[in-house]
Amino acid sequence: MKVLITGGTGFVGGKLIEELVAEQEKWGIKKEEIYALVRETSHIDHLKKLGINLIQGDLTDKPSLQEAVKGKELLFHLGAVVLDQSDPKMLQKVNVEGTKNLVEAFKSEPEARKFVFISTWGVYGYKVKSKPMLETQPLNPTNDYHKSKVAAEQVLKTALSGTAINLAIVRLPMILGPGDTLTTPRVIQAFFDKKVKMIGNGKNLFSAVHVKDAAQAILTVGFKIKGRFKIYNVKSFDISQKDYWAAHMKEINYTDKINMFPKWLAMLYAWTKEVGAKIKGQGKPTLSRHRVMRYGNTRILDITQIQKDFQWKPEFTDGIKVIQDTVQWLIENDFVDFEHKEVRLLRRWEDALKRKKNMKKS
Repeated sequence: MKVLITGGTGFVGGKLIEELVAEQEKWGIKKEEIYALVRETSHIDHLKKLGINLIQGDLTDKPSLQEAVKGKELLFHLGAVVLDQSDPKMLQKVNVEGTKNLVEAFKSEPEARKFVFISTWGVYGYKVKSKPMLETQPLNPTNDYHKSKVAAEQVLKTALSGTAINLAIVRLPMILGPGDTLTTPRVIQAFFDKKVKMIGNGKNLFSAVHVKDAAQAILTVGFKIKGRFKIYNVKSFDISQKDYWAAHMKEINYTDKINMFPKWLAMLYAWTKEVGAKIKGQGKPTLSRHRVMRYGNTRILDITQIQKDFQWKPEFTDGIKVIQDTVQWLIENDFVDFEHKEVRLLRRWEDALKRKKNMKKS
């Protein structure tokens, strides 16, 4: 079985390929049957070491996709722009139109059998009830990134309707674990900058997933799915806002007190930041109302469906330990500068956004 993976240079995609290579026999595949779509500018040293096939292409380049999908039976689509501060036009071009380009190329292939799309729990939005959310939860995306994922899901449903190709959508919450270059570095920097606040009493819960659990769940769905259209929530654990902050504080020896703010006040302050940034032409601020809701609302996923269909269970259920390992990975790799209170590691997408802003100013 030939498998194509997009987004293999990303956090989850890279771990998925690692797991697939390490467990070839478990999944009934050979390493020479694993292909990854990479852009010309991608950092591919890690993938080269794994010895898989690399195909140069881009989600926005239709001819390259037609070449990439040839002879492939299973496709894992993880490639996307994931930073919620990205230009909406870029999100539309890559996440929505790019997904359409990919599925149109794939469904024309005689060997095509399964398409697995990696989405986000952000499609449910932030204004949800406290009870665990099922896959049938109404969709109410808040920011442009989440909206692009909803649109991409619809593109796939429409494109594969009436075909013999099985479609599965996997919705992931906050992704943690060693190698996290998106969430944890920004949290640590926020502590260094004394910008972390407790919203409400801190008892609200939210879900998270360890990157290895995410990879294993995606592989399980991809190789075992038989239904025409399935959606699966995935998580490793639920954690309170209070415990989430406390776990980070312990690992970086942060001893200052975190101030507590009512949610309404935090929302008002975030709104003023958004308005100020818009007036100044600075785009989207780091602190926004959706970020307040992200950490201040109770949002937990129900994963009964994937457990029922595949007997899948998460391995990393200790949230405090997961955060500890994630932070320690950053420290051990010298990404955290305690002397200057700075996280040296900046996500490439974030760097690109900063460069664009500076170019506009100059």
